[in-house]
Amino acid sequence: MSVQEEFTYELREGVGIITLNRPKQMNAITWDLSGAVAALLRELRTNDEVRVVLLTGAGGNFCSGGDAAFLAGNDDARPIPGLSDQPLERYQRKTPAGNFAEMTRWIVDVDKPVIAAVEGVCMGAGLAYALACDRRFGSKSVRMSAAMVRLGFGPDCGITWFLPRVARLPTALRMVTTGDILKAEECHREGLIDELVEEGEAFDAAFAYAKKLAEGPSVAVDLARHFIYKSLTSTAEEMYDYEGVAAVMSALTEDAREGTQSFLEKRRPKYKGR
Repeated sequence: MSVQEEFTYELREGVGIITLNRPKQMNAITWDLSGAVAALLRELRTNDEVRVVLLTGAGGNFCSGGDAAFLAGNDDARPIPGLSDQPLERYQRKTPAGNFAEMTRWIVDVDKPVIAAVEGVCMGAGLAYALACDRRFGSKSVRMSAAMVRLGFGPDCGITWFLPRVARLPTALRMVTTGDILKAEECHREGLIDELVEEGEAFDAAFAYAKKLAEGPSVAVDLARHFIYKSLTSTAEEMYDYEGVAAVMSALTEDAREGTQSFLEKRRPKYKGR
């Protein structure tokens, strides 16, 4: 299977749907696959037809983490630092996590809402990708684990940044040091899943939410999302100024005029995303 077949992309009602498509491997991520998805997210950043991104997996699982052949150093096409005798590219020497971490980075840097629809296994790098999304809709089939330590690896793909921000600090520490597998109800209780639904219903629930965002004033939505992330590394004084800039920027949009006019006319707004 070529990397072009290992994921699918579809635009539906303003929602760009990315589906990891290696069901026999529980959608385990490879160097090339993560690089291809990261490249797609870079393209979607400037695609105005796409207002929201939805990330999911095929075959009843989200993503089982890094591909076993790569992690064992047995992937002839792509060596892994410390486990392969093959020479590494200059890029990989500078950033050993390379494409795997780039996918996490672009889930955030696409600068649009990203929603995860999670069924079944969500482990290792897959958990990092789910946590990097704005919200996670998961079914009762979900199993989550920071599985790197179970294989003797340290955590990667940004999981140590997202875990203590999404879940409680003790939960983050437990997950990255034990690799314990959390079932759906515990994931929901710990905040790893925002909305818990019946098995097989995660995609529909996530898409309904994504569509709701896509129908909104997307410039204002994107700015709001951006500044929430900005606030994690800023002071309150800085955020006052950032928010002032965002208010001016959004006030210049057609959607802002439509929003205020529809309020005055007591009707539902019809936003165009510009």
